[in-house]
Amino acid sequence: MRWLAQMAGAWATQMNAADRVRVGLAWGFVFGCVSHFGWLWANGSLLYHGPAPAWAVWFWFAVCAVDLMVFWLMLAHPRAGVALGVATMATTLVVNWTQFPTFAYGFNWVLIGLTVFGVFVFATAPWLWRASQWRLSQTS
Repeated sequence: MRWLAQMAGAWATQMNAADRVRVGLAWGFVFGCVSHFGWLWANGSLLYHGPAPAWAVWFWFAVCAVDLMVFWLMLAHPRAGVALGVATMATTLVVNWTQFPTFAYGFNWVLIGLTVFGVFVFATAPWLWRASQWRLSQTS
């Protein structure tokens, strides 16, 4: 857990605004992964897909794995993390909006939240690409 202490220690002293936004977005990807498993747990099965197609389960497991890679890359390799974050959000939003019949089953706050997060990732990506300076040290 040294990486967590390193990140917390750098927050006020070494990070600029872009770094803090990038770290916040990184934790957003962790939230996405954790909340997905919470949704599965609340519905009683790791294979639950509701009104979505059966392949949705495997798509989301893959997205959860990629979300954790985005988190780590955003901390340790900012440009690679930002690029993978943008690609992940683009893929996730396209699939969610075109393949899952979420609005046919009532207003979906998850899709709205995912879309807002995606727009924020897209809008900040050029700035984060240019202005991010801090990264996790590979030696600590």
